[in-house]
Amino acid sequence: MTSAKTLVVLSGGIDSVVLAHACKAEGREVAAIAIDYGQRHRKELEYAGRAAGKLNIDLTVADLGGYSRLMRGFSLTDADVTVPDEHYTSTGSVNVVPNRNPVFMTVAYAHAVLAGAQEMCLGFLAEDAATAPDTSPAFLTAFNAMEARALEGLADPPPRVTAPLITLRKADVLLLGTELGVDWRETWTCFKGERFHCGSCASCHDRRNAFAEADLTDPTRYQR
Repeated sequence: MTSAKTLVVLSGGIDSVVLAHACKAEGREVAAIAIDYGQRHRKELEYAGRAAGKLNIDLTVADLGGYSRLMRGFSLTDADVTVPDEHYTSTGSVNVVPNRNPVFMTVAYAHAVLAGAQEMCLGFLAEDAATAPDTSPAFLTAFNAMEARALEGLADPPPRVTAPLITLRKADVLLLGTELGVDWRETWTCFKGERFHCGSCASCHDRRNAFAEADLTDPTRYQR
């Protein structure tokens, strides 16, 4: 296992890919972790690998395949539940898997400790907490406090969990990524995980709207 000062949780989506580029551009020693939880859109793992290869950083893929078998009834983890064509409107969407972020953060954090990382960075954005309270600044504060207590005497000091992009909207992240030279065709957003982005799921709506808000050409190939 390679020691790294910063561990980026890398999904292959716009936010985490830009975050990885930004950390690398700052001259940090960076490694990444991706989570394979049996998600419908496992295609994102391919794009996480592409980003890591582009940046020449080590990528560890954590195998949590059993998680999807526990989380039945949600579109991202249950093949029998259709991914709805919708915008994000509330925390009640079938796209929102309960406790997903805390579970994955805990696994990634354990890896950060073993890797000797001083910081674990997440790609949470300003608008995320409206539908996912476990991406809020308050949640990050609570998570850091929990891990500090859990690792008392084991990691001194424990890695800090941060979300460097948390004051930005996705359109802002697109502008930052453009400055950093990110190829948007090398990022994956769609929840359906098919050959091309569907163009109609909540995540695709967010992607399209962000490009429009940023006034950037969207190179994504959508099915509709």
